[in-house]
Amino acid sequence: MSVPSPEVLTATIAAKARVDPRIVGTVLKAQGVSLVPVPPTTRSLDIRRLCLSGTRVNTVWDGPFEKSFEFSAGVTALITDQNLRGKSTVLELISWALRGSPRRLRDDVQPWFSRIVLEYSVNGIPMAVVMRKDASGMVVDILRSSDASVLSAYLAGEDVPASSVHVVAGGLAEAAFNAQQQELMLSMLQLEPITNFQTRQGSDQGDLRENGWPAYFGGVYLPQASSDALFGDTVFAALPARILQLFCNVPLMSSQIRLKTMGKLRRQDEENQHRRLVEDADARASERVELLTELEEVTAKLAELPSESGRTYAVIADELGKAERTLESQSSASRGATATLEEAKAARQAEELRVNSVRETELAVLLFQGLTPKHCPRCEQEIERQRTVKEDTDHECSVCTKPFPGADADTGDEGEVEEVVDALEALGSAEEAARDSALAASAALVEARGEVERLAVELAGASRSDEFTSRLKLQLEKARLEGRVAGVPERPTELQRSESLRVIEAAAEVLNRVTGEAAKKVFEDLNAEILDLGRKFGINNLESIALNRQGGMDVTTAGVKVPFTRTTGGERLRLRVATVVALLRIGARAGVGSHPGLLLLDSPGSDELTVHDEATLLEELDSLKTELPGLQVVIASAEPAAVQGHVPEENVYSSLDGTPLW
Repeated sequence: MSVPSPEVLTATIAAKARVDPRIVGTVLKAQGVSLVPVPPTTRSLDIRRLCLSGTRVNTVWDGPFEKSFEFSAGVTALITDQNLRGKSTVLELISWALRGSPRRLRDDVQPWFSRIVLEYSVNGIPMAVVMRKDASGMVVDILRSSDASVLSAYLAGEDVPASSVHVVAGGLAEAAFNAQQQELMLSMLQLEPITNFQTRQGSDQGDLRENGWPAYFGGVYLPQASSDALFGDTVFAALPARILQLFCNVPLMSSQIRLKTMGKLRRQDEENQHRRLVEDADARASERVELLTELEEVTAKLAELPSESGRTYAVIADELGKAERTLESQSSASRGATATLEEAKAARQAEELRVNSVRETELAVLLFQGLTPKHCPRCEQEIERQRTVKEDTDHECSVCTKPFPGADADTGDEGEVEEVVDALEALGSAEEAARDSALAASAALVEARGEVERLAVELAGASRSDEFTSRLKLQLEKARLEGRVAGVPERPTELQRSESLRVIEAAAEVLNRVTGEAAKKVFEDLNAEILDLGRKFGINNLESIALNRQGGMDVTTAGVKVPFTRTTGGERLRLRVATVVALLRIGARAGVGSHPGLLLLDSPGSDELTVHDEATLLEELDSLKTELPGLQVVIASAEPAAVQGHVPEENVYSSLDGTPLW
């Protein structure tokens, strides 16, 4: 029986819920749900000995009593030749000790008991429940040991090592014992509470309910023939189906059950929340319309308030804001234009200095070249005549005899002077243009500053007017109305499922499909086993059995198919027993005993079962103890003939003289 891996299941759920796979893990973890299929658990529950003592009152057999019953594998029968002789009470006392509370123990019988001790084992661990009566009612101890014989000796008052018997819980009142035993049995048998969503009577609302160990015990103490349930005391909340599937060890079945219940509860909560929002919004719809209308009126009045200038405060404030932004822009432009002017002026002045330097150099050259020295300026000796002549002819200096700088052809000095003059004029023009720009920017700045000052004065006047008081009142009223509107909800359009709900419902649907596939093979095997056992148990003309996941069963006899609920009481009893034995057989073949193996049957002969049919049933059940050593059946019967000779004599407790069984 294979199922997809947790990773595959997570991805499938995420795609169906339209969320990230990590969110699936977070949501399922919050719900206590795992996608890891837990390996099947071997479960066994055996009873060994029941000891009871007390005082019978208000009967023809009043007086003290003390009795012990021992139980072994196979069938143990409790028989009397008349009803109301205590055989059913033995089953009820066993049930009380195992399930934690009485099942159908008669109110007039319960006070008779002063001490009740049941020795049993859970998964091979010896246990005992000791109930003793005091002024407040029954006080209960739960004991555990590693050796059943040592535990029996301890209960008999013999000396045993102190460490050989452990008190799991002691001195429990009846209510505390009920809670303790339920938790203990679920834990030791590794069974999870069965959750379901239960609708309240006369309402479309429901609550989360948990069915614990007492619900599972319905698969141990089988229902009477009048019940429509295959297992358990009720068909409510599909408990028979859930008990059956959990005893079948269908992988992830408990997770699927929990998710289905959680999904219904979460959907109800979200639908209720949405309905409350809709109802609240509908109830206050007229109030919301009135508030919105009033808010629109206040907003309009606020925008249309007049000022002393005849213009609205809002208009003036808007213009002032724009003027301040313009002033800032013009200030920046003026600073830029001034900087440009300074740069142009500096460039023009630098060029003027350079031009003056060139001109002064030229004049000096002309001046000195025009001189005719007679003596050397250094040694004052007379310059020779020949040098003076050569100066005129060869253009050599009469002082140093070197050629004059201007002695060669045209040097371009005149062109250089013209270029210098042109550059100076260009720089002058640029400076003039920069000065014009700076003056224009300065004028624009002055104008912008004046506009800001004018609007500021106008706005101040508006603030000092009656409008200021009116504006404040309107602003406060607007804020109040906005707060009230926010408190009146709009009508939700439709229910939007939360992310968590989408994940839970998607996971329940995916696991429902997975568990359905996994259950097919199990149910096929169960059907075959039940069919074989049903025939052995004496159901004539039984042709086929078809279990379904809803806890129902279709039974075909002599070509006619009818549901389980329409079979006779005797057939129902035998089919229930056959189902439990089939579970044990399949578990034994797989190496896993899902059903704990204990069966309690009360008065099968009263369920339209003949003496012969009852004898056949008991013989077949007892014969299974070799094949199924874990099977233990305790039956209470008012038909001695159906028991004697069909069940080993050492396994029969009888009272056939009209007196009580104990």
